[in-house]
Amino acid sequence: MACGNGYLSYGKYSGIAPESNIISIKILDKNGQGSPFSAVKGMEWILKNRHKYNIRIVNLSIGTEDKSLFMPLMNAVNNLWKNGITVIAASGNNIDKNLKVTIPGINPRIITVGSYEDFCIKKKFGSHSFIYYEKSFLSSLKTFSKPDILAPGENIISVMSPDFDFSQKGREDFKSIDNNYIEMTGSSMATPIVSGAAALLIEKEPNITPEQIKKRIIETSYKGNLTFKKGILDIEKLLS
Repeated sequence: MACGNGYLSYGKYSGIAPESNIISIKILDKNGQGSPFSAVKGMEWILKNRHKYNIRIVNLSIGTEDKSLFMPLMNAVNNLWKNGITVIAASGNNIDKNLKVTIPGINPRIITVGSYEDFCIKKKFGSHSFIYYEKSFLSSLKTFSKPDILAPGENIISVMSPDFDFSQKGREDFKSIDNNYIEMTGSSMATPIVSGAAALLIEKEPNITPEQIKKRIIETSYKGNLTFKKGILDIEKLLS
């Protein structure tokens, strides 16, 4: 989604920035489960090796609602951001249950992505056909708005692991495409689309900072329908 080259599909399913390099950090098991502390360790490794691998963007299509893990995850993403790494995280998919953005997406500094579906998910979320305008659920923080940007997250196709287990709980709606790819929905799918856009912007302007990237993504977003309250990613305008 972010920077796949589409090799297995002869270019049919390529990412937003196909010439970018991917540094994969394993923090979850084959069932998609894991400890947030593994995520923290992964981010610490990234910080230590950022110059060696020229890491400029960290995509976090993960999230937790456990408030006890707030500080470790917040400190980890803040350290990345302060050292010139743009952190882009998913807002979470529980808008129909509790209207809360997950951690670390709730961090006010980083770029938090909500999933915009072209109204076709309305039946699932009722009147909320997209993830929109979230408030901090942590009373110790000043109220702020999340997510920062919306991007397509409905029926997004990505590369699939050969041993992916479709029988796991929560994977009932996942769909295999040509044996090498998988179709999924949610803010975790929308997030790498924004990460790919950020990679294209960095390619064009190598010295741009995380703060400038966030500002540009928000300012150039499509806001034609004020119902959304948040802009939708506009890559063409972002790069113009």
